[in-house]
Amino acid sequence: MKRILLLIAFCTVSILASAQSDYYAKKAMDYIAEAQRYLKKAESYDHEAEYYNKKADSYLRDAEYYARNKNYDRAADNVKWARDAADKAITQAKYANDARDNARNQMQWAKDALDKSK
Repeated sequence: MKRILLLIAFCTVSILASAQSDYYAKKAMDYIAEAQRYLKKAESYDHEAEYYNKKADSYLRDAEYYARNKNYDRAADNVKWARDAADKAITQAKYANDARDNARNQMQWAKDALDKSK
């Protein structure tokens, strides 16, 4: 009877330890999936920043054209639009950087969870 109780206790402890390990492994996988989402988001923000930088370049070229043709009001408008586009590019680059930081945090948490699962 004593052996059966010890065997049952051992099996229970093993199952609980295994379940705890599975929990941390699943948490690690969730963190990795979240990190991938953040990296994809960062890539999207990078594309947006690139788009706004190209837009700013285009506005500056237009401003130069209008300034050469002495249409200073239109040139000033294009410079303002270029500045706005550059500000949007900076904002998108900041969002991309923040998303990468979040991905880095998620990967650290995944590493910590895997360490706990051992």
